[in-house]
Amino acid sequence: MAVPHLIRRGVSGGSPLHPLRGLLFASQEFGRRSLSSETGDAAAQLKGAREEVKQLLKATSCHPILVRLGWHDSGTYDKNITEWPKCGGANGSLRFEIELKHGANAGGPKIPMKLIQPIKDKYSGVTYADLFQLSSATAIEEAGGPKIPMVYGRVDVAAPEQCPPEGRLPAAGPPSPAEHLREVFYRMGLNDKEIVALSGAHTLGRARPERSGWGKPETKYTKNGPGAPGGQSWTSQWLKFDNSYFKDVKERRDEDLLVLPTDAVLFEDSSFKFYAEKYAVDQDAFFSDYAEAHAKLSNLGAKFDPPKGFSLN
Repeated sequence: MAVPHLIRRGVSGGSPLHPLRGLLFASQEFGRRSLSSETGDAAAQLKGAREEVKQLLKATSCHPILVRLGWHDSGTYDKNITEWPKCGGANGSLRFEIELKHGANAGGPKIPMKLIQPIKDKYSGVTYADLFQLSSATAIEEAGGPKIPMVYGRVDVAAPEQCPPEGRLPAAGPPSPAEHLREVFYRMGLNDKEIVALSGAHTLGRARPERSGWGKPETKYTKNGPGAPGGQSWTSQWLKFDNSYFKDVKERRDEDLLVLPTDAVLFEDSSFKFYAEKYAVDQDAFFSDYAEAHAKLSNLGAKFDPPKGFSLN
């Protein structure tokens, strides 16, 4: 056994190590190995879950709704509240019915929640908070987007009473779009560059009027799916992650492509426009800034175990 061996060295092996110090050293070493083992087990489960998410994406083309699942969990963060979980953020609270009924979640997270629940059941050691963010980042990467530098080990809230209040997520058509975006994202601790970069994720997905109140019932780009047909997309290839969102919003030449007030303002507000114009012509710059902003968003309000989290290979 390691502990007796260390104690023997302290007593008779010619080592200056005192028996009690040897015992303390052994205890600390055991703790480090135990933590390493736990982290390894968690990483193995997350890797397994990631492969399942990839298969789900191939089977259902659900990239857009998985991206938004992660965003809607972390996007409730308030930097002005220091107490966890009252601050909101990436803590798995979105799984509770009371939060799913928030207006900004109408018709959104319930569907991806059902899709990933079998993965959660299979890999029970993975928290909802981690699974939401893992699914979101994997969807971006599998759609051709940048590699997101993710950290895992998020802790879940335990009860619906810990859900954040309604009203922290952005709206699509506020009276003053630029002011609204800044109010919501500044509250999270994000800046103008990050607001514009994250808006670029609208290159994926569709809006459906029966769910969100926005968009056309169908267009030439969505009438045949993939997935359930219908809705209006921001881009013609709405399952491909690239910088076409910025090009299309800037040009606004195709009435079958969606432009919300919060999209249009990216080329109207002078600070937003600087980044939107840049991303429209420089996809590499967009990918770099997007990856950084997505990772930051995924960590907002998260409590990690171990405290610094861990990465996957």
